[in-house]
Amino acid sequence: MVMASPPQSLWDKGVTVHEMKTIRLESCRKIFVPRDYTFGLNVHFETQFPMAFRGKISEATWENTIQTINSIFADAEKICFASVLETVLGCATCYCSRLVSDTIYQKKMKKLNGFLNQENLQTYNPAGFHILSPMERGLRTIEIWILSDQSSDIATSNSNHSEA
Repeated sequence: MVMASPPQSLWDKGVTVHEMKTIRLESCRKIFVPRDYTFGLNVHFETQFPMAFRGKISEATWENTIQTINSIFADAEKICFASVLETVLGCATCYCSRLVSDTIYQKKMKKLNGFLNQENLQTYNPAGFHILSPMERGLRTIEIWILSDQSSDIATSNSNHSEA
């Protein structure tokens, strides 16, 4: 972990600055949301609410996030005229057409990454979590990093227990 201190000039002017802590992401605790194979081989993730979110993220927010992820994958894997035409064009051009334009699947994955970035910035990062794209883990699982360190979690859990 790396600690960043505010410039001394701000301290001299009486400005209160909180120290920022950089957390090494490899050492973060993680939550894994596995794939749900009851839908066959189509990419679909379990919708069960992770217990680590309790009190930090609402169940409705999580449900919206996971359903949006699942719907983007369902839309990406859907067989339609455009995807058939894209495949035929790829075969006819020895897949050189893929150098010129993205596939429908690639466009949907960019949409997924944009959605996850937005959700992370607006909802999950402020609550101390970060959702990785399922593509990072080979579509087997959604990995969620817990961005807070254990000492702040203990302090938070102690204050939560004392309020109850």
